[in-house]
Amino acid sequence: MASLVSMLVDFSHVMNAQLRLLGKAKAPLSVRLRGRVRLSGSGEIVLGEGVSLNGTVVPIELVTYESGRIEIGKHTFINYGSSIAARASVKIGAYCHLGHYMFVMDNNQHDVVRHWELPPSEPVVIEDNVWIGSKVVILPGVRIGSRAVIGAGSIVTKDIPPRCVAAGNPARVLRHLTEID
Repeated sequence: MASLVSMLVDFSHVMNAQLRLLGKAKAPLSVRLRGRVRLSGSGEIVLGEGVSLNGTVVPIELVTYESGRIEIGKHTFINYGSSIAARASVKIGAYCHLGHYMFVMDNNQHDVVRHWELPPSEPVVIEDNVWIGSKVVILPGVRIGSRAVIGAGSIVTKDIPPRCVAAGNPARVLRHLTEID
């Protein structure tokens, strides 16, 4: 009986994803959504197999401007309150875990000197198997290497190499991780 209930709950998350993402994102049938997601803009959103979105407490926000593209790799988990905005490109790899209220943007939205001008966008790349803590901000032009861990509350302003722990404002590498096979 418990397994039947579990299957029905899982099925409801799959159907929720398909209904809420219909026509707005490319999402295979294995994508799961608990709660809500807000999709806005006219760009492209591509979700990989088994992506899991948890918009229960606060909706997840995915914003793509006209030429923008958000790509989320297979089996990546995004927690509630997270916001991802792309004027050009934000690419998140496979098997990533993104904490709640995490924020990623590929454009600062205004020039520092000429406030009315839009600066050029710089793609953001988060490679495979990355863990990002809650309330992390990832700024334009950043690449986070595979298997990196970003501590909660960090502001990532420059590239983070693979297999390391980084934290702080601005985020800096605290230690390198050794892989256990």
